[in-house]
Amino acid sequence: MQHADWLMAALMFAMAAAILGCLWRARRGHVPYVRRIAGVAEIERAVERATEMGRPVVFAMGFTDIQAIETHASLLILAHVARLAARLQTPLIVLARPGNVYPVAEETVRQAYVAEGVPDHFDAKEQVRFLSEDSAVYGMAVARLIEETRAGCALFFGAFEFASLLMTEPGARIGVLQIAGDPSLWQMPFFVCTCDKTIMGEEYYAAGAYVSPDPALRGVLVSQDIIKAMFAGLILLGVLAALLPGGAASWFVELLRHYR
Repeated sequence: MQHADWLMAALMFAMAAAILGCLWRARRGHVPYVRRIAGVAEIERAVERATEMGRPVVFAMGFTDIQAIETHASLLILAHVARLAARLQTPLIVLARPGNVYPVAEETVRQAYVAEGVPDHFDAKEQVRFLSEDSAVYGMAVARLIEETRAGCALFFGAFEFASLLMTEPGARIGVLQIAGDPSLWQMPFFVCTCDKTIMGEEYYAAGAYVSPDPALRGVLVSQDIIKAMFAGLILLGVLAALLPGGAASWFVELLRHYR
């Protein structure tokens, strides 16, 4: 077992300083800027469109359970959508697959309605539904509900499996405005074919911080970008050292061998 030396200690200290510094600034009111994500900005327009049409907003969560980070990112976006629906008095239907996600999703929507001052408008039985643990059954149930309710918009956020195309195809066929977010790039081709907007890769995790009212989440997001910039700088330094003649290149190669 190799213990941390001065180089690793310096890197760990720099990363911790970046995270704690961004959190401290965010909590003091210096909310960092986060680049506008087109798919996230489209969510508000989609909910408003459903309100004008008098049709429900369908929010389908992913297939991961409550321990997965993808589920927590989906819950942050669900809280934002629920606040919009409560504010505009738009019917909202949330569809959960894992059993341990269902009560958390219900409480998330409940708290959103309380935050908007309309707790009496929340109906747990109608607005948050558990469909099935089976992926195929869940996908078919989501597709049928979207088609039967003629949803004003359908939102898919989470880590999905093979049933992603099964869920989104009926909505695309009948003209439902659909927005999807999935951190897996393998699933994105199916969503790109059937949805109007997609949020892919790291943007999926950034979306939760973008819509959340908690400034600490944006602080953590910016600190991650700072850490990435630090590693990019180290890589660039290594490339420059390798291009230098003589001792600088050999010194850097020996340093890398020592810390492998």
